[in-house]
Amino acid sequence: MSARLKPLAAALLLTAGLAFGQAPVRREQFIYSILAFNGKDYAATFARQGADTLYLVADVDNFLTVRNAFVYFWPITQDWKTDTSVLNVPFTGTLELSGGKLKEPRILTPVRYTYYNTRGEYELNWQVATGEEADKAWQKYQEVMEDYYARVQQYSLARGAYEVMLNELTLRITRMRDQGQDVSRLVEVLQSLSSPKEPEYPRDYLVPPRPVEEAFVLALPVGEYAIRFFTENGSVMEGSERQLVCFRKRRAEGIGLEVIPGDKWTRPVESTTPSSVLYVDGSADLYVRPFFEQEYNDLYYEKMQRNDARGNPNVMKWVRIQQVPQAGIRLTRPGAPSQVIQEEPFFVEQVKGAALGYRIVPFDPQGAHKDREASLRAFHLPIPKKEPVLRLAALDKNGNPLAGGERQVRVVGPARAGFVALILALLPLAVMAAVLIGRSRRVGS
Repeated sequence: MSARLKPLAAALLLTAGLAFGQAPVRREQFIYSILAFNGKDYAATFARQGADTLYLVADVDNFLTVRNAFVYFWPITQDWKTDTSVLNVPFTGTLELSGGKLKEPRILTPVRYTYYNTRGEYELNWQVATGEEADKAWQKYQEVMEDYYARVQQYSLARGAYEVMLNELTLRITRMRDQGQDVSRLVEVLQSLSSPKEPEYPRDYLVPPRPVEEAFVLALPVGEYAIRFFTENGSVMEGSERQLVCFRKRRAEGIGLEVIPGDKWTRPVESTTPSSVLYVDGSADLYVRPFFEQEYNDLYYEKMQRNDARGNPNVMKWVRIQQVPQAGIRLTRPGAPSQVIQEEPFFVEQVKGAALGYRIVPFDPQGAHKDREASLRAFHLPIPKKEPVLRLAALDKNGNPLAGGERQVRVVGPARAGFVALILALLPLAVMAAVLIGRSRRVGS
């Protein structure tokens, strides 16, 4: 680089560094804070001042609050964010709802609410409580946690007393042995001591109730609505007018498969349609988990989860909801009777040594995996290399096939004519090289 260009390059780098290092500009805005149910859990987003439409799934509880907050654009993730740690002022008032199938505008008042997901055999057990029921649900959770912390405190005291007694007996036995005295009775006492058991963390909730708050609860039929916010003095809040689109799933109870290769635990894949074929090389077994899925409009669903997101209004997408409870997998091989495989718990162990990686083994709660939880519950599908095609069918708890749960697995072995394939792949490059050489010679002559 020449001496003249070096100062210019340095100035450009300094300017770029200042531009990227500059804090984003925050602006105070009126926003709608949205907690929307997306079919499997609750997604939090917000509608900033420039967003004219809100998107919610129809016929389920969604929560809206109105507040002032700092809003800024974050270039790293290319999306809008709020800084509620500095400014987060909720407004009190009413929400006017019109349009859709409503004959006249409806006035909504804030409702005290909470929501939580109780622990069951599988993950989807969401419940919403409002009013007094919300207070009761929160109080119950508080009591569960207070009981747990009380048991933890008792355990700490008992553990301390146990360790003190253990140390005293050990020192006493050591002194008596040094003096040649009989310590058999003290050894028996030492061996009879047992460490207090640490209390388990409460397993009542997958997602515990959140502290009770106030919000406008919306569970509306499919349609397009208009909303606006009225302050306590009855005036319309400037900039509060928004359109509200409530949409529903186009299809429900579809069946997808999560497929986990035995040698690639961290890289599962999903098969969402029966026409998708699973291609494997036969080097590892498969672990399969069938799940329910629902189909939504891509644009609506993406904007429901993040209001400033993009999507395609002409595309429908499958969304995973939850694992199929008490399911089964029917495996069919060519020329052999079908086999029904049952779900089992498995544990993922890290492979020691230079190879690293993971391996999936049967869960042994009484042995190697005592006091631990299973890493996954799945269906183990052995993949033989000699059988090129396998067929799977997901079954319900009664053994009946689930619509859309059929899949085909093809075992693809290594190519036999590898050298011929390599020659064919390199042939276009050889032809291009010959043409370029010939052209350069003609130009030179």
